[in-house]
Amino acid sequence: MAHPIVYGPAFSTYVWSVRLTLAEKGATHVLVDVPFGTHREQPHLSRHPFGKVPAFEHDGFALYETQAIMRYIEEAFAGPPLQPEDIKLFARMNQAIGIIDAYGWPSMAGGILVNRVLKPRLFGIAPDEGAIAAALPRARLVLSETDRLMADNPFLVHEHLSLADLMAFPLFWSFAQIPEGRAAFADQPRLARWLDRIEARQSVAVTKPDFSALPPARQQPG
Repeated sequence: MAHPIVYGPAFSTYVWSVRLTLAEKGATHVLVDVPFGTHREQPHLSRHPFGKVPAFEHDGFALYETQAIMRYIEEAFAGPPLQPEDIKLFARMNQAIGIIDAYGWPSMAGGILVNRVLKPRLFGIAPDEGAIAAALPRARLVLSETDRLMADNPFLVHEHLSLADLMAFPLFWSFAQIPEGRAAFADQPRLARWLDRIEARQSVAVTKPDFSALPPARQQPG
């Protein structure tokens, strides 16, 4: 059986979520880098017609959309279960994943990380401070609501790691690396402890992107 293939840049939070899921299931995979910008060109458009990442392939079966890929991995590979059997916990897991997808990524990544990190480093463009300020309240709400739903559990859903944790961790960890994110997590100490708990896992150690490979901030033209 061929190793699954993940297509996308390692620093993408969605790519990282898929790789974490594979690692938690003990499945070896191949990462095929898709440099930023080329995800909207061929040959990647043949894998993902909407020009997003990641795309995925396993034994000739092609798939895209992060949630679909993670659920496929859960069902296709042996290893510890990553979905609770209890129907209410299962629904809570899906709720948490939906919050990350619908509200977390657009605010934390699309609104803040893209402006604070990617634009300066990749294109030498000054951050849009207005866009960052506009996105920050929603980003903080995502953290506070995730914390509320987690309550006193060690993981986002209950006592065991689930797909919700693997969906949330790459985005939350990346957000916590910048000043806006550090300040937001300082107001959510319980969630900050969860972040440390996930970061200590072996799956993170073997999939964590080399962010030093990103170029330093480029000088803006004078």
